[in-house]
Amino acid sequence: MVSRARGGNETNVTHILLTAEEATVHAPAVGVQPFADRNCHTDMTTTPSLPSLVLRGRSATARFGDGLDYVRWEQDGRVTRIPLEAIEEVRGLGRTVEVMLTTAQTDRPASVYAVHDASAAAVSMFCAAVHARLPERAPEGPRVDGEDLVTAVSGPARRGPSRRVLLGAATIAVFAVIDVTVGVLREPGWLIALPFAQLLACTGVFMMLTLGRGLYDGLRLPKHGITVMAELDHYTNNTQVYRYTDHDGGLHFYQDVTGGEQLELSYDPGNPSRAATRLSLYSRIAMALTTVLGLCMACAGFGLTGYQLVVALRG
Repeated sequence: MVSRARGGNETNVTHILLTAEEATVHAPAVGVQPFADRNCHTDMTTTPSLPSLVLRGRSATARFGDGLDYVRWEQDGRVTRIPLEAIEEVRGLGRTVEVMLTTAQTDRPASVYAVHDASAAAVSMFCAAVHARLPERAPEGPRVDGEDLVTAVSGPARRGPSRRVLLGAATIAVFAVIDVTVGVLREPGWLIALPFAQLLACTGVFMMLTLGRGLYDGLRLPKHGITVMAELDHYTNNTQVYRYTDHDGGLHFYQDVTGGEQLELSYDPGNPSRAATRLSLYSRIAMALTTVLGLCMACAGFGLTGYQLVVALRG
């Protein structure tokens, strides 16, 4: 506690001394660094490393991660390494990734490695990761044949069965149980007849899913989608690949067999990767008849199987 001074000068001197003393107490000493707790990392910023990406598709698996200068490719029991220097471009086509290799000759088609039926989100992330690591090249600079840089890795590729394989195996197992049950409880001849009926049904389902979806997109998207002109981008072994840009500036690709240098496409605004060409009247009728035929085949095959199973169980 500070007593009150008698004179004005003493009061000013006391105030100055107290101010100087408080500044000395609260200010850090010159040349002394403030203490930092090494266990506290709240203010530290780190750059996240690239995750190890696995792109698993119907017939191939691609792997790429931080610190790698190549893409690991697993297909048909073989493992190969595709160096980044051998990659000209990597493209995402919905649920498909195409890794296009460099070529030394402009008139020679480039080799393309493709993964089909992968996750759309995984495809987008995989393409972005590989694009970020590709070496910079001059547009008109010399190229080497990327296929010559691809090396094989000893050891088979360890790849589990895909969902389609598991679904097909489960379907065959169910049909086998039904056929055996009908053959034992009724007549052995059904062990031969029912598999043909079930094969007919599966073929009809495939026809409905493939052509039915194409017909649906071909009828709906030109009326309710956004129509653009797609440019021919490159060729594969059996199709032409076209590129188009959506309303948000995203780049997409579309495969077609009979197109020219340009192709009129209509894409879904909610899913720009889903596109279709305008169908002619002949194409509409042919696809509709084939879809109806597939529906009839599926109903006949499944109906006969179910009917024979019910009759066999009733005795």
